[in-house]
Amino acid sequence: MKTVLVACGAAVATSTVVAKKIEKIASENGVELKTVQAKASEVAQKAAEIKPDIIVCTCQLEGDVDIPVMNGRSFLTGINLQKTTGELLEILRG
Repeated sequence: MKTVLVACGAAVATSTVVAKKIEKIASENGVELKTVQAKASEVAQKAAEIKPDIIVCTCQLEGDVDIPVMNGRSFLTGINLQKTTGELLEILRG
């Protein structure tokens, strides 16, 4: 099972929308995953705790992480969604 850390400014509405879209995409493509939400300011600490396969963030991240980070704004706007979805699935299947 893969783990996706989804981060936004407050870890409430925006990250919930993105997490649900990622879960739907994974389900439709046969990828088992769980999503964990966090504030952008908590990403480094949370990533160290849960060791996600990828971080999807809708805002600027604070701190350095050595985990793949993806801009998640496409999941909100729909702009470049196919490309972003392809990149996400590539990482999750890898």
